[in-house]
Amino acid sequence: MKTKFFVILLLTFYMNNKGQSIREHQLNEMVKTEYAFAKSASEVGSRDAFLQFIADEGIIFRPLPVNGKKFLSEQESRPGLLAWYPEYAYMSESGDMGFTTGPADFRRDKDSSAIWFGNFCTVWNLQKDGTWKFLIDIGNSTAKPITDKISIPIKNYSTLINTVQLKKSFGEKKLIIELDQTFNQLIKEDYPINVYSNFVNQETRLLYDDVFPVVGETQIKNFLSELKNSFQFFVIDGNISTANDFGYVYGSLEEKTFENDKVKKFNYLRIWKKIKDNWIIACEVVNKLPN
Repeated sequence: MKTKFFVILLLTFYMNNKGQSIREHQLNEMVKTEYAFAKSASEVGSRDAFLQFIADEGIIFRPLPVNGKKFLSEQESRPGLLAWYPEYAYMSESGDMGFTTGPADFRRDKDSSAIWFGNFCTVWNLQKDGTWKFLIDIGNSTAKPITDKISIPIKNYSTLINTVQLKKSFGEKKLIIELDQTFNQLIKEDYPINVYSNFVNQETRLLYDDVFPVVGETQIKNFLSELKNSFQFFVIDGNISTANDFGYVYGSLEEKTFENDKVKKFNYLRIWKKIKDNWIIACEVVNKLPN
């Protein structure tokens, strides 16, 4: 009986570690794709690089959310160099969906100084052919960074690791939509700090225009304590991993000041991850829409 229990325990340990190694491998492959995406932009230009790495249903913001393939296919390539690299990444337990984020800048050409600074956030999805394509990409603007960020290193796997076998592309999308709608209803009825405090952890990132990334519970609470305006979010769409433990929702945000009822409008992307039984915001991006 003891021998049988030990064998079961050993098999469970093996399967858990195998699953974790595959997830780590998939995370590494996704990050490698992000680096390849940035490298391609430096070689062929942003438009052609985006067309190479975007999924058929991929969304970009110009400034409102649009189908990226259709929009970019109708545009001419423009001069300039958009450069970026990932400093943080996260992957679903199913190894088929994750996101990357990090600093970005824009230069007129490779030999000139940057004239724009900001951050990017990209959600990636594993395709049936084993490649990674992005489902949505958004960024925000900031001042010039004071310090350099640390990029994510790429691992070289010496042994073959079986990659995820896709039986379907996505999980139950309504789960992530309903989660975000519930969160948005809470925000509508209370101050942001009172709501967000229940849905953030030390890895949560807020990317808001004109603000350097706000990371972790303490920074987020300090930042939100200064926000006294009312917020109303409107969901457009989103998606979820096949494990139903990671997903994103995007839409619009209206911020109203209490002093004069002036309304400011924004795009938003909110990425969720499930930790045990709790849903946590992994990253939220808010960028301004033109008046």
